Parts: sequence; C-alpha cells; structure tokens
Amino acid sequence: MVFTFFAFSIQKWTQYTSEMLVPLISHSPVVFWLLPAFGVRGAGYFLGTSEMIFGTLIFLGYWSPRLGILGALGSIVTFIGTTTIIPFLPGAWAQEAGGFPIMTLPAGFLMKDFLFLVASFYLLKQDLMRAVLESARSFHKRMVA
Repeated sequence: MVFTFFAFSIQKWTQYTSEMLVPLISHSPVVFWLLPAFGVRGAGYFLGTSEMIFGTLIFLGYWSPRLGILGALGSIVTFIGTTTIIPFLPGAWAQEAGGFPIMTLPAGFLMKDFLFLVASFYLLKQDLMRAVLESARSFHKRMVA
C-alpha cells in the first residue's frame, strides 16, 4: 500500500494526470468539491500530497502504531472517495458487452480500491490493537515501578 500511495501521489503532481482526473473527480459524491475549490492543478496537488502523507504515515506505522492509525484513517477516507466514484461514473458499464458486470477501463481501474479499502480497515485494526498493547505495557511498567 505504501508503494501504491507513493507511485500514484507522484503522478497526480503532473498537469497530464491532473487533467485525466477531472471526469473522475467531477462524478464523485465525496471529492467533487476539489475542482471548484482548488482548480485542476490544485486538486492534483491536494490529492497527491495527501496520498504522500498517508503513505508515509502507514510506513511509519511499522514503528509507531499511533502514526499507523492516522495513516490507516487517511487511507480509509481516500479509498471511500475513490470507490464512491464507480456508481456515478457515466459509461462505467460496457453496454456493447452487455453492461453490468462488464466494466470499462476507468471503472475497472477503480475497482482495485475496494481491496485497498478493506486492507485499510485491517491496518487500522492492527494498529489499534498494537497501540492498546503498547499503552497496557506502559501502564504496567509504571504500576510495577
């Protein structure tokens, strides 16, 4: 997931990719506001920067569960934003192939985000458990000392 966040975040900083995102962003019930608020380039920078931050937090979560929790929460928000595009994307289902469940490329590309959404919840669960255990150990050490 860290690699995916880094790879896709860097792409969003280019003019070409920012323009390619316009149809996706404009049909999202979650991130539609990015275009009027920041413009095409600003939306790309916003998405790219937030993905870089969440990827970094997930990476740092290996050592610090609290940072991992923040990264997993940001990841959940990110993938909710992208998965909610699919039902609202015009032409998402290939009519020439019989429609649902045969997808066109943009919808098919976004389907990977369902897996990443589930993985984000798993990372959140793991980091929450690690944080609770870390807190319990710390509390136990203070009580024994």
